[in-house]
Amino acid sequence: MNKTLLEVKNLKLYFRTSKGPVQAVDDVSFKLNRGKTLAVVGESGCGKTSLAKAVLRLLPRNIMVYSGEIILDGEDIMQYNEEQFRRDIRWKKIAMVPQAAMNSLNPVLRIVDQIIEPLLIHDRDMIKDKALARVKEMFKIVGLPEDFLYRYPFELSGGMRQRATIAMALATNPELVILDEPSSALDLLTQANLMNVLKRIKHDFGTTFILITHDIGTASELADEIAVMYAGEMVEKCHAEYFYTDARHPYSRKLMSSVPTLREDKELVFIPGQPPSLVNPPIGCRFAERCEQRFAKCSEHPPTFDLEHDQQVQCWLYTAGEEVKHA
Repeated sequence: MNKTLLEVKNLKLYFRTSKGPVQAVDDVSFKLNRGKTLAVVGESGCGKTSLAKAVLRLLPRNIMVYSGEIILDGEDIMQYNEEQFRRDIRWKKIAMVPQAAMNSLNPVLRIVDQIIEPLLIHDRDMIKDKALARVKEMFKIVGLPEDFLYRYPFELSGGMRQRATIAMALATNPELVILDEPSSALDLLTQANLMNVLKRIKHDFGTTFILITHDIGTASELADEIAVMYAGEMVEKCHAEYFYTDARHPYSRKLMSSVPTLREDKELVFIPGQPPSLVNPPIGCRFAERCEQRFAKCSEHPPTFDLEHDQQVQCWLYTAGEEVKHA
């Protein structure tokens, strides 16, 4: 069996607006192995959620460019028409836990009816009793009492609703689950409990995750690899252990410098300025205006350089495969 579950090549997703095309995802490539978790981190508006929606093809009507390759299990699913994708991929092989759990659940339908629906749609031979048994099993896995199935979304707390949406995503036994800010708007204790649930699911079932988050600390709980998005581009990707100890891209280092730690008394650093507009981004390095290490070459768009430990960095500082110091 191929250990690579998902391979994305040169993925682009542009939106049409009155001001011009928004380059939400611009030429992004990466691989993800089975049973591993890729955490996609970065500031708000950098293209993280757009990347997730591009993989699952949850697209609005104002699409201008949607191109590249999305290879799942060795097959380019970008070649599927919408009916094929809906029938064979969405929710069946790739599922998503959206950011706002309350908004993704119908307030006038009981939880059980909403979780059973994708099971019955994607498996015409499944009878309702069997689907109900599967849903009850999922509720047990995510740590929710069985009787909560028969409640309405507004009767559950934020953390419980988030667990219910995770159960919904897992019910069809997908190969890949995309988690979009799963712990946002939750208190710290609920966040910790939710991450423990996800870690247990990953360990017990070998589930492959893409975790979308702006919280570096949350990413450290679950991630095997870290990908850093900035202004629609993936500027760094590496194993989590090396990212947290030796991030290479100047933007990644700034992100790490802004995170407090328990074992180290350090001065927190903020990133000056703001990300460029995705309507008309700079021709060269998109981080250059905020970067203290910029130099003349940064006026050109940097390619992706392969460094040791499988680190990939999109930065001119690594022209020779190692960091070059510039005045």
